[in-house]
Amino acid sequence: MSPPNAFVSNITAAMASNDSTSTHLPYQKGDLIQLEVLKNYLDPPLPQPCRASIVRVFTVTMSPVMDIIIWRKPGTHIRAVLKLYDRRFGTDLRDCYNKHRPHTPAGEAAFQSFVRQRKMQAFLRELEEEEEAENLMLRPSRQLYDEEDGQNLKNDTESIAKYEAALWRECNTYFDNETEAYDRLREVQGKSIPQIYGHVRLLVPSPDVPPDLRQSPYFEVKGVLLQWINGYNLTDLPVSPMAPSDTDEWAEIIQTAVDAAHDINKRGVIMADCQPRNVVVDRRSQVPFLIDFAQCDFKDRIMEPCRRWREEDDGEGEGEGEGEEPNPEAEYWELVLSTDNPGAIGAVMRMKVLRNKGTELDIKYPDREKIYQDIKHGTNADNE
Repeated sequence: MSPPNAFVSNITAAMASNDSTSTHLPYQKGDLIQLEVLKNYLDPPLPQPCRASIVRVFTVTMSPVMDIIIWRKPGTHIRAVLKLYDRRFGTDLRDCYNKHRPHTPAGEAAFQSFVRQRKMQAFLRELEEEEEAENLMLRPSRQLYDEEDGQNLKNDTESIAKYEAALWRECNTYFDNETEAYDRLREVQGKSIPQIYGHVRLLVPSPDVPPDLRQSPYFEVKGVLLQWINGYNLTDLPVSPMAPSDTDEWAEIIQTAVDAAHDINKRGVIMADCQPRNVVVDRRSQVPFLIDFAQCDFKDRIMEPCRRWREEDDGEGEGEGEGEEPNPEAEYWELVLSTDNPGAIGAVMRMKVLRNKGTELDIKYPDREKIYQDIKHGTNADNE
């Protein structure tokens, strides 16, 4: 699953920008890692434990993502992509008000003490209640914001521990989202999204984790094994030597990605991080595959507050002519419309090709406004 070159350079830049106390990235080309398979999707199944070699590190923006070789019996192997949800690493994951805040031994010690004091469960409940009250997902950096100062970040041990705890929660959510999305989209695996090979976790814990905490779920690193797509990133379409030279084929590739995004929306998944860099094009078939579902939402979860409101309303205010009865399906498609996954791919690539090559591509989009209005007014239940 080949990322843009800029992503690869992010790794070196991020690590170089860290001070001498920051934790070294333990995932490097040539390293051997052992994985425990939590859920297998392959036949024959993945070996248990799973031994793999890192071919290269793609990116460490939100998660460490690696090209790996999984060793089966002597002489046989599987090429795959390993994505780890490791709170310690991620240039964007650990962003604090536009500044990268690297993981450090001191921060880890604070978090370990926090867990030992059995503060995690109460803190996680507190976060959940706060998010429900504010109806949004809180960024971990909020734990470091000094409300009185308004500028400088807090640097006390308790705040740093809570920051690491919130990062753990966010990574755990991303793992749950990604695995849930692949499960819900299993019909299009290998067609418009990669196949998922398995859910895993690192078998050998970090040496920084003391023996008394190694069985704690707060120190395990989970991940997913995905189909490796030998190709190029859609954002590199105008310049990649693996891309076709015919611009008519470019339009077809982009159109296929746009249609795939709409199809994913129809299947009840909305991608919060949908953009051309999250599309990989197979170099042989020139078929685009959408990747990265860590930051996504699901139709039933979006519709649930609306359903709950209808149940709690219990007919209050009927006959007054004020407001409209909530329509969960319309609520979902309104969010689909505002998020605009197809446009986030198609419009960006159309402008990029126009700027780079002077070629204007004809990309067609589903009439999501009509879908929304039809559902809202009950004129058409078919959301094609």
